[in-house]
Amino acid sequence: MENRIKIFISHTTHDKRDHKLALNLAKGLRTRGAEVWIAPKSILAGSKWKEKIVSGIMKQCSHIVVILSASSIKAKWVLKEIELAQKRFIRDMSFKVLPLVVSTLGRYHGKKFIEQFQMLPYHEDFAIQLNAIATALGLPPTIPDLFQSFVESRTVDFVGRDYVFSAIGEFLRNEEKGYFIVEGDPGEGKSAILAQYVKQTGCITHFNIRAEGITRPGHFLDSVCSQLIARYSLSEAIATDDRGDEGGRLRRFLEDASTQLRKGDRLIIAVDALDEVDQTVQTTGANILYLPSVLPKGVFFIMTRRRVMPADMPFFVQSPLRIFDLQNYVDECVEDVQTYIRRASRRPKLRAWISSRKLSKDEFIQTLSEKSERNFMYLYYVLPEIEHGSYQDLSIEKLPVGLKGYYEDHWDRMGMRTKPLPRDKINIVYVLCEARQPVSRSLILVFARERNAKLEELDIQEVLDEWRQFLYIQLVDEELRYNIYHTSFRDFLHRKDIVKAAGVTIKGINKMIADNLWRELFPDGDPDKKKKRKKKKKCKRSTRKTSSRPQKSTKKFSKQSKKRKKS
Repeated sequence: MENRIKIFISHTTHDKRDHKLALNLAKGLRTRGAEVWIAPKSILAGSKWKEKIVSGIMKQCSHIVVILSASSIKAKWVLKEIELAQKRFIRDMSFKVLPLVVSTLGRYHGKKFIEQFQMLPYHEDFAIQLNAIATALGLPPTIPDLFQSFVESRTVDFVGRDYVFSAIGEFLRNEEKGYFIVEGDPGEGKSAILAQYVKQTGCITHFNIRAEGITRPGHFLDSVCSQLIARYSLSEAIATDDRGDEGGRLRRFLEDASTQLRKGDRLIIAVDALDEVDQTVQTTGANILYLPSVLPKGVFFIMTRRRVMPADMPFFVQSPLRIFDLQNYVDECVEDVQTYIRRASRRPKLRAWISSRKLSKDEFIQTLSEKSERNFMYLYYVLPEIEHGSYQDLSIEKLPVGLKGYYEDHWDRMGMRTKPLPRDKINIVYVLCEARQPVSRSLILVFARERNAKLEELDIQEVLDEWRQFLYIQLVDEELRYNIYHTSFRDFLHRKDIVKAAGVTIKGINKMIADNLWRELFPDGDPDKKKKRKKKKKCKRSTRKTSSRPQKSTKKFSKQSKKRKKS
């Protein structure tokens, strides 16, 4: 317990804005696991308040956050607390001082001491502000462990999208509750936008990830409800009356958390990829993920989905709803794409490729931006391929156009249309496409041997190496497992012309996977079929027994009737 972070928040109570910010920070930091000392709440009635403040800074706390404003630098006790912090720091240099400047400052006593420390960034958006301070304090992230690596991978080299975040902020300010949905085509960066928002705000989050098999409504409910319990100290038995009613369970948790919100507070839940949810396991007619049609006050869902949604995906709400279509922001998206390319073009191998084709950097940025069709997934694939020499013999004009064009080009370069067709290789790629969970190399081999019993693990590894940039790879129980990285590539593999040319059927691949998994679960055969066979045999035996009895009685009856006739 001695190593637990304890923060003293220095502020003036005479400025309403400063005092409100300090109270909200105190509450927010406590939910992130820190102890907070703040006047007057941390001073018991009847205590000598001056001594308590001195003790708080000089003995009890490991950090001090000083809210600096035009009002606070005139407040006697804020200046006194800065003086105490200086004394503590001289005596103990592990004591951390974090200044937060919220308005223009003039001269004040202790300014020279304060200015030697890196200032905390100030944000109008409180969620972003809280997350920035929590990060500076080294508090553990609120992103669940399950999604940590996913969020980090999606936010590498993240750029821009300020127009999306501004729209979300405006929606949160103007509505008292509601659903905000970011809509876009595959590869436009929806997941990256949501991952960045989660990193900025530290809000409750859930990512539907097909590559990891996280697609069921139960995954969502368990994830979100556990985060609500932890953040708002809710009772785990809160929804015992709603056992079996999954929508009721979520609604009850949201209602109880909503009652704890102060005026102006927001409970934000970020949910990614509604289009990847497995609806086959939820109640018919219920909203997708059992999302409430009416939200409690102060509750918001920020979600993403593809622009083209399945017709049978139910989502009917009576709360405010805003659909934010990325297609309506072409100019802003082009600007972000060009910023992304500009940053990437500083890399040595890309600089060399640009130079060898006698292009200016601006020409490279402009042309590649047009080739990408504003698709970030295209850039995610093409830029590394340029660096690795895949397009060494091509001019920039001959690079593939758009994400679909890139998939077509790569399919051809991997020889997937050559005659005779490389059926083993095609089969392995489609197994990866259709597997609902990440699969190991050894399991892929089991599937692939259905078609060719001579295949070895080395053959599987060669295909995995060729298609590595399209795969999501994770270590599970000290074994690497593989799945398709992005749903846009799965869509490409499902195209009728590609399926037909590959000489496979999606139904056939799925049947092969299912049959193999079934044999793995029941090596001695289908237990239900065994039971039926046993039952059938038993019925036959009993039928023989019963059928033999009437024959004897019939024989006896016929003898008696003959005797009667003679008499």
